[in-house]
Amino acid sequence: MTEKSKDRVDIQVIANLVVRNRAGEVLFVRYDPENEKWWLPGGDVEAFTHPDEARDKALRDFDTLEVGSRSLSFVESFRGRRGWHLVFHYDIGAEGMPGGEREAAWFPADELPPTVHGQWEKSVVAQVLSGETGA
Repeated sequence: MTEKSKDRVDIQVIANLVVRNRAGEVLFVRYDPENEKWWLPGGDVEAFTHPDEARDKALRDFDTLEVGSRSLSFVESFRGRRGWHLVFHYDIGAEGMPGGEREAAWFPADELPPTVHGQWEKSVVAQVLSGETGA
């Protein structure tokens, strides 16, 4: 390992989606069918693309949803397991049953499922639903 690579910080840029319907439910997905815990939909922002493109790519995974509003709620950065995370949190309005390759389901905002990152997803949902910008 060179001196320069020791100082390099790995940065993961993520588009994270809080998809909600008019009934007040929030969409969660299982990316790993072997894992009983749920994720908020989203994905990595690829090099030289805008976070909005990653948002739209993640939404295409649920091809049966009728997607309405799409707005950036807030941006968060923190140290993660694999380096530094820069997360663009989106507030998405949608209706319908989520279809696609992965298991996905609507959950009442006050009865969210067990999630991969513990309380983090729940705090993100709460902040997006409250309209707080994190500033």
